[in-house]
Amino acid sequence: MIPFKDRMADSQRMQRAIQMKWILMTYAKRFIHLPHHSSMEIRKVGIIGAGTMGASIAELFAYNGFDVVMKDQNMDLARSGYSRIQKILSDMKRINDERPEKEISRIEGYGLKLTEEQKEKIRTANRSNVDVDIILKRVKITDQYSDLSGCDLIIEAAFENQEVKNGIFSDISDLSEKAIVASNTSSLSITEMAGHLKRPEQALILHFFNPPYLLPLVEVVPSVYTSDEVRDLAFSLISHMKNHRENMVPVLVKEREGFIVNRLLIPLINSASELLDAGIASAKDIDIAMKKGAGFPMGPLELADMIGIDVVVDVMEVLEKAFGEMYKPSVILRRMREAKQLGRKTKIGFYKY
Repeated sequence: MIPFKDRMADSQRMQRAIQMKWILMTYAKRFIHLPHHSSMEIRKVGIIGAGTMGASIAELFAYNGFDVVMKDQNMDLARSGYSRIQKILSDMKRINDERPEKEISRIEGYGLKLTEEQKEKIRTANRSNVDVDIILKRVKITDQYSDLSGCDLIIEAAFENQEVKNGIFSDISDLSEKAIVASNTSSLSITEMAGHLKRPEQALILHFFNPPYLLPLVEVVPSVYTSDEVRDLAFSLISHMKNHRENMVPVLVKEREGFIVNRLLIPLINSASELLDAGIASAKDIDIAMKKGAGFPMGPLELADMIGIDVVVDVMEVLEKAFGEMYKPSVILRRMREAKQLGRKTKIGFYKY
């Protein structure tokens, strides 16, 4: 058995390495650029849409050391998004503050009695150096597109509607002269959006997953216009970032409706809702079955409530249009959307919150 003091030393070395990595990523790699003499680099990021995803993406970039400008239709919506960022960071701080005592309890749960000196070493090793106030100061809010003019990357995070997104791309067409313009769409055509920019080769999809400060995956989807330099820079950018848990992970995907995850996952949610509607099992039992039988971290109906029932139906409709009747949204999903029972964001969906 490894002596306790050696295990403590290993823990401290690991924690110092983690802290140093965070510092280096925040400052030394704050301006992320490609090798091979790329002329493009990302210093400042604009986010269009201060809703759940927009605010979460803004927090993620601020957490990684970037200056962020978050824009919405009016300042009330922008301020609401800023409040979401404050809550994300407040929750992170609370979890980090609780971690040392949980680690002490975990060790003592094995029957070891720690001295006060050992407990203090554990507290020091598990103490977070992330400064919430510094992160918040990196985020500015606005209701004017003109305030995005200094951004090197602009990410659109409005709701899933092709015409709405096309309109936003038209509104920021001039900004594509200098900035990469990305959409966070989960299923819509980036080629169609890019056609509304002065420089369509500057556009691509960066599809983050909710919540991005915990889920590391980003689907990088070029359009038929996207330049190799923009594609590679976007992939490199995500590769150098981390969320509250781990390094971000980009995957390169061809532009097809649903990409990878939603093409597989949303039809599964649709099938689970049909099982519920047919009375085959309760929502709770369907979710338990998939968690305990298939190893899912969340059941499909729990996940639908987190994603939003409206978003699930929107994606299914896109898939149905592209691939046919087998992707038709279930009756219960469509009725829930009509009733505004959209999941967590309306406090009722397949479950009550």
